Amino acid sequence: MIEIESSVSHQLGKTGAVKRIQEFVGSLPQRFPQQVHQVSMQAHDNAVEVRFAAYGYIIQWKAEVYDTCIVLHGLIPDAARKFQHKMMQTVVDRLSDAVRPASLPVRRAA
Repeated sequence: MIEIESSVSHQLGKTGAVKRIQEFVGSLPQRFPQQVHQVSMQAHDNAVEVRFAAYGYIIQWKAEVYDTCIVLHGLIPDAARKFQHKMMQTVVDRLSDAVRPASLPVRRAA
């Protein structure tokens, strides 16, 4: 297995970030039905562990949530080595989107 790590900044606090990660992981099969299968998730205090199949590979992630960042630890099969950078970037991008604060409505002058 190949170990990969990264981090994502957030402004939601630990509880808010864990909740957003859980919502995001729960939505994966509906959002990406052709790519993501067999999703399982366990949450423990400030950590969320995720396991899923993507493109025939079993992927495992652990997201450790801190006040202003999420540290990601991933395991991917050796056979997926040529895709490891793409997989990492995809996870970071999607998680960054999931923990981004909701934008406030723009008020326009009358």
